[in-house]
Amino acid sequence: MLINDHTSADAGNTPDFVPLFWWQGWSTRWYLTSVFNLKGFSCREAGLFVVVRREGDGQCTPLMVGMADSVSDDLYGQFGDALLRAIKAGATEVHVHLAEADTMKREAAMEDIAAGWQMPMMRPVVYA
Repeated sequence: MLINDHTSADAGNTPDFVPLFWWQGWSTRWYLTSVFNLKGFSCREAGLFVVVRREGDGQCTPLMVGMADSVSDDLYGQFGDALLRAIKAGATEVHVHLAEADTMKREAAMEDIAAGWQMPMMRPVVYA
């Protein structure tokens, strides 16, 4: 597994082991994310996500970043069209950041990562 250009072995870990990846925002702040396969992914927690294409050399190419009240439900539901475009562009992973406690902090983190990587942001639809 490649984490920020450093190789680490995940062999011998328990089945519930989740690889980690650090994303840097425009502000130079770092955000720790858990890495999941896009197929069969489930996370019903509020958080932000980065949809990623893993390159042949192990590098991560971010394709979209977003925030959600229920990451997997909103990713597959509300952001389905954008997710399909990302999958067509080679997306295979979703990186999830759950550390921000409230919506305003999640939005600030999402905007920071999006600005740092110049990628589109996905916000959940709010119904009045």
